Amino acid sequence: MSPPLVSIFMFVRNGAPSVRRAVDSVLAQTYPNIEFIVQDAASTDGTLDILKGYGERIKLVSEPDAGAHEGLWRALNRCTGEFIGSCLSDEELLPDAVEFAVEVFQSEPEIGAITGDAVVTDIEGSTTGSWTSGPFNLVDYLMVDYSPYLVSSFFRHSTLLDIGLKSEQWGPLSVEFELWCRLATRSLIKYVPRVLGKYASHPDQLSHSSRDVLLHVQGRMAQIVKLCSPGGFFDDQPLMRNLFIWGHVRAFCNHAVIFGRPEMARSEYKIMMDTLATHPPVFLDGVRYDADYQHRLAAAEAWRRTGARLPQLMGRILGLSYKQEARTAFINRLVERRYLGHGGWRSVLITLMSNKTASDSANIRMPPAIDRRMKARLYAQMALCFEKQGLMAQAIESWHFAAIAEGLFVPTDEHYQPGRKQGWSDAAS
Repeated sequence: MSPPLVSIFMFVRNGAPSVRRAVDSVLAQTYPNIEFIVQDAASTDGTLDILKGYGERIKLVSEPDAGAHEGLWRALNRCTGEFIGSCLSDEELLPDAVEFAVEVFQSEPEIGAITGDAVVTDIEGSTTGSWTSGPFNLVDYLMVDYSPYLVSSFFRHSTLLDIGLKSEQWGPLSVEFELWCRLATRSLIKYVPRVLGKYASHPDQLSHSSRDVLLHVQGRMAQIVKLCSPGGFFDDQPLMRNLFIWGHVRAFCNHAVIFGRPEMARSEYKIMMDTLATHPPVFLDGVRYDADYQHRLAAAEAWRRTGARLPQLMGRILGLSYKQEARTAFINRLVERRYLGHGGWRSVLITLMSNKTASDSANIRMPPAIDRRMKARLYAQMALCFEKQGLMAQAIESWHFAAIAEGLFVPTDEHYQPGRKQGWSDAAS
């Protein structure tokens, strides 16, 4: 029997500096039966001439598209192989990556996708670090505490069809994000602790393109809302929706600021705040969960300790009436001034009588990251959702994550530590 066909796809727009290295890594695979699907977005920098030089060894289509999301969608839908992988124009596959992926799929037919580790390089292909992934966890993925690299991931084509690749309407702006969400909620994703590809990190990569990133963020917001709405996978969980969105705020805006793109950070922030504004507020620990959550908690504690006993005369001086109105006005006044005290009389009164309102850099404010116990609650909710769908293997793994996060036992396998943000390892170390 001939080995099953494997499709490797690439979508590219003006990738001339590195595309030859990427193509060569696919054509040099040890696996003998590969179709190489290349979707070029009408490149103007010489990329197309380079690609045409490979002749029939690649299946090339060059046409304008609306962005990276459309290029990915077109390339993915052109694949005909039993298994599918990818290699973008600034990436490389290790020589035996395809051969290894096929062996895993054939030995474990229940698996719909695999994801592994990666070497991190610059645009020239020189190693700058490494990325150690871990077991796929949907909650961590939606919180942006975990993200698999596409170059070190492979998919079973029949599974992609099962999750609606040809038969269902997908959101057009964040195909890769929706792909992982659909896989995680309907199939098994296996982590293999092995380096399968090289991922490039540099200023000109697609994830630094403002236009592509903002479209991608819009798509992610729509997908999160869908997952947490009635009838979605999490089935009407507004708190989870907001927690996931704030996780994106933290990751995307911080990333943009770190790379010196404050304008992009503000644009991302606006998209996510506009999404939150279309839904009623949610509450955590009895207070509204929003950008001022930490300040609301401190203000509520200050009211509990001192505000309820505030002398009537002082209340009038400060413009506060009593009962619920007094509590609301008291907390709002402290939140306006970003109060983070511990409820002592002196600090409360000084804050209340101050005329100054605290400001925040770049107008980007966010609540603190959730703690491990909140993560455990999210894992538990995910487990219940898997049970409801009869996906018991995924449910058991989710309960496993929840138990570890709650500190009920110490895992013996380091790969199964929830919240383990593996990621970057500097090559110099």
